[in-house]
Amino acid sequence: MTRRNPKPYAAWSLASAFLLAACGGGAPTSDRASNVAPIGSSYYDAPLAIAAPDLEKIEFDTSQYPAPPQRASDAVVVSVLLPVSDARDNIRKLSRHLYNAAQLALFDAGQAEGQSLTASSSRNTSFVLRLQDTKGTPSGAAEAAKAAIAAKTDIIIGPLFASSAKAVAPLLAGRDIPALAFSNDSRAASHNLWLLGFLPEQNISRIVSQAIAQGLTRFGALIPEGPYGERIQENLAREVARFGGTVVQTEIYPPDAKGMFDPVRRLAHFDTRTAAHKAEMARLIQEGRALAPADVLARALSGGEETNTPETLNPEALFKGLSNVAPELVSAYEALKLTETLGEIPYDVVFMPEGGLALRNLAPLLPYFDIDPRRVKFIGTALWNDPSLSQEPPLHGGWYAAPNPKNWAGFAARYDRIYGAAPPRLASMAYDGVSLAARLASVNAQQPFESQMLTNANGFRGIDGIVRLRPGGLNERGLAVHEITARSPRTISQEPASFVAHDRRVSSALSLAETLKRENPDIVLAALQAEQQAANQEALQGASLNEQLQRALEVEASPEDAR
Repeated sequence: MTRRNPKPYAAWSLASAFLLAACGGGAPTSDRASNVAPIGSSYYDAPLAIAAPDLEKIEFDTSQYPAPPQRASDAVVVSVLLPVSDARDNIRKLSRHLYNAAQLALFDAGQAEGQSLTASSSRNTSFVLRLQDTKGTPSGAAEAAKAAIAAKTDIIIGPLFASSAKAVAPLLAGRDIPALAFSNDSRAASHNLWLLGFLPEQNISRIVSQAIAQGLTRFGALIPEGPYGERIQENLAREVARFGGTVVQTEIYPPDAKGMFDPVRRLAHFDTRTAAHKAEMARLIQEGRALAPADVLARALSGGEETNTPETLNPEALFKGLSNVAPELVSAYEALKLTETLGEIPYDVVFMPEGGLALRNLAPLLPYFDIDPRRVKFIGTALWNDPSLSQEPPLHGGWYAAPNPKNWAGFAARYDRIYGAAPPRLASMAYDGVSLAARLASVNAQQPFESQMLTNANGFRGIDGIVRLRPGGLNERGLAVHEITARSPRTISQEPASFVAHDRRVSSALSLAETLKRENPDIVLAALQAEQQAANQEALQGASLNEQLQRALEVEASPEDAR
């Protein structure tokens, strides 16, 4: 039973449900002078000079790139595949930022080595950082990959979009050239192409295990219609069953704000609970009428035969007169009149895997239909990693999984000082990809990028915390859990310091799951059904998860893989 009158989010919530917003525009570019030859010149693929990068600014020339010169035999060639001549201005700006981050990583690696990366060394830390233009299309990405292969590239960083990654992967089959792509669409992964993006599946796993560890085992879900939602729903069912919980109700909603009303209404069991409220109110009034002294009842009644109007009862007057006669009945009435619904909701958690405008439209509808955020925990994915959500009262107290923001804040501040502009959220992936390549080459000059090296179980630490590459092309990250507050998100569960700690936490969560499954045999059946559903889905074409999560990580980008 939830307090509804006065409605805690009344006018605000309905207005917010119909907000329209527009996004776009890239991060501002630096006006600082450059000491680096413009991309498109004959020097674009020369070994990167390790000079103070605070003077660097890369301007892209979208003309045909010249053929690269022959590299030194001891150099490590890193090809960065980016859509630098994409038709969209925001994508071109994003490409510039990602390349800046790649250069910064190489500079930092040189500083860490205590020497220039372009200097000859017994540890083979001489690098060629080469840019290849994907033109923002799958065919362009394929051509860029072919050019990189022909130029004897050792490792590829990129491409940006999931469809481009899928076009590149077959070209790398059977070759000793790995790629670290920026996508988070798990279907783009392959034997020799790893994803650096934040996988929604991992977000779900982390936030689900956190909720269940806190005793919240019954899940409701609001899922967007379409292939993205289908994929998310499948993963939610699997992870909830895996960690010992139960998905008790799922509602699918369309993308328009008006279409969200009925699914939320159904999730709230609003009609049933409203009817129960009316029935209970009628019962209390009937009981009060039976207990009321004659004078109290007379004062509470109006109309009747003398006025030729139907006799009506004023409940307020009735229960006011009953305060000394039946105080418990009066208390029950006073509590009930503050609500519009009666009855418990069959779940402890509501999962909402969207962000941005969709989440802002959806969230206020939950308390409007009496899903009380003080009683039901709202949870989401990294799409909630948005400081502006502090201005959304229904989401206060909600949880989501994401990296520790302090790590990113430090990198962003330094990038801004160097390049005169705030980095896009995807910049950490470009930095981490090149950084990993530099680290591996410094410790194993002969075969730095063989699969065994890339998939080391200990992983490595990047801008966004620990990450390791898994056989098959996926990645695994150590994520923190954050809570939305009226000021700024606060961390309620720290990210693991190492994969030893990460694996220990997962093991503990699975042990708890076994206990929960023994206590509730229905969970076992749900787990088996989820596993079977997942197996069936493997053979089907899935849609990209890249679009929605990438929108949250980089609002300037509009990947071509729209859901």
